[in-house]
Amino acid sequence: QRQMCIRDSVCPKDSEELFKHITFRDYLSQHSELVDEYSKVKEKAAVLFPDNIDKYIEYKSGVIEKIYNQCGLL
Repeated sequence: QRQMCIRDSVCPKDSEELFKHITFRDYLSQHSELVDEYSKVKEKAAVLFPDNIDKYIEYKSGVIEKIYNQCGLL
């Protein structure tokens, strides 16, 4: 069974960052294979770097960039 974590963010409704988050979320909701890939990378990053948020972010940046390319954000 997959666990779900919800993260809240506050930003202006017309911000570029909000647009990226929504586009990324919506793209993933239509591509379950990418959800699986992204989840595995995040889980491995959490195991490898439990106390280093910068390394955690760096580790998952490749898959995020791949998804950004596919959904037209890059």
